[in-house]
Amino acid sequence: MTSHVSTVARKEFDDAGRSKLLWALIGLLVSLVVIGYVAIWYTIDDVSAAEVLSFLGMPLQVILPVAALIAGYMAVVGERRSGSIKLLAGLPPNRTDIVFGKLLGRMGVVGLAVVLAFIASLFLGAVLFGSVPFVDWLGFAAVSLLFGLTFVGLAVGVSAAVSTRGKSMAIVVGLYMVFVALWELLTAGPYYLLYDEGPPVAAETWYLVVQQFNPIFAYTNVASSLIEDSIYPFKFQYGLQSMEAYGMTPAERYPGDAPFYLEDWFGVVVLLTWLIVPVAIGYYRFRKTDL
Repeated sequence: MTSHVSTVARKEFDDAGRSKLLWALIGLLVSLVVIGYVAIWYTIDDVSAAEVLSFLGMPLQVILPVAALIAGYMAVVGERRSGSIKLLAGLPPNRTDIVFGKLLGRMGVVGLAVVLAFIASLFLGAVLFGSVPFVDWLGFAAVSLLFGLTFVGLAVGVSAAVSTRGKSMAIVVGLYMVFVALWELLTAGPYYLLYDEGPPVAAETWYLVVQQFNPIFAYTNVASSLIEDSIYPFKFQYGLQSMEAYGMTPAERYPGDAPFYLEDWFGVVVLLTWLIVPVAIGYYRFRKTDL
């Protein structure tokens, strides 16, 4: 990468910042944090700032992936669609600068959303609940930032890999639906066909590994290990597995000492994988494609 990456990144940050829909989602995220904190303070007695932190998990899970996918899915393919990519590629920024500059620029927008949400939670926690567990807050903020950036990387990678807006949208929307709405059908369904029963609490190891590789599950597992209360993943449930299992992590479901790849912290590796691999594939395809 060259010094032109920063130039492309600044342009991308400005371009993404002009999206009214994206800013509406960011505003919604911050507003939900404010409303949620005030509502909890007003309606629930004897609750601490540490306990309220877990509330952030739901709006972050719902809004951050959508905002990140909107920010990234047109990053590269949008330029190809308009034809401006040929002009840009003919200037000093090369294809490496284009992909990674766009990635960093779009990451900056989503990162700003996470920062604003957590600054609001820090301020409201101190004002309404007296104190904030700063170490827990910082760890939660860091993994939430990684969660948002993971979906940016996924979207930008897809955008760099395909040639049309329709393909990019179909893939990112399809992946999001798999993570949120179809994951249980695609994993517990085959389990039922193989073993004539839905996954019990102590399910087969392969099934627990598959659960670990949903980025939303990975995020909630890591975040729950950093704060006092649990954060439950935002997902559709179809009753195909044991009801008790829905609130448990893969490590908790494993009989005995769980292997490292089922531990909660391994969720960080999962998130990094979902960030890096799509970008690497998209970058490779973009470098090889004929513009």
